[in-house]
Amino acid sequence: MSSSLGLFISAHSLLRYIVILCTLAVAAQSLIGLLGKKQFGAGNRKVALMMMISCDIQLLLGLAVFYLGGHMHTFSTPGGMHDRYSRFYAMEHPMSMIIGIVLVHVGYSIAKKNMDNGRKFMRLFWCSFIALFIFVAMTPWPSKQIVGKPFMAAVTVSH
Repeated sequence: MSSSLGLFISAHSLLRYIVILCTLAVAAQSLIGLLGKKQFGAGNRKVALMMMISCDIQLLLGLAVFYLGGHMHTFSTPGGMHDRYSRFYAMEHPMSMIIGIVLVHVGYSIAKKNMDNGRKFMRLFWCSFIALFIFVAMTPWPSKQIVGKPFMAAVTVSH
């Protein structure tokens, strides 16, 4: 493994926690705003923006890991999709995360619209909640058999 790939994997591994925390914060803030009939303010919008930016950076890091890690060969290798590990990292994980990030973008675009606070909080809640569910479900946690990874990937840099 090249040192640049190792750095991308480590950054991608670390940023997942920020993405999950930001998405959890937006979902919780939206639910509290909805149930408490609060005003949707600049603070709500900024947290949603932080969620979106962290997701976009995570996507770029994930794409770097995808290409540098050689996951593209899974599509051209005979029987590549029959191997659960290869299928997860070449298809299931990237596609589900992209769907989650699309939901984050939809939620943020809703947060910018001029509509009543209740509808804005409700739509942002559902977009962020479903995205959070996808992120948590499709993250390769250590307890996932076959595809699990450590909580934090180690950085190995050779001189």
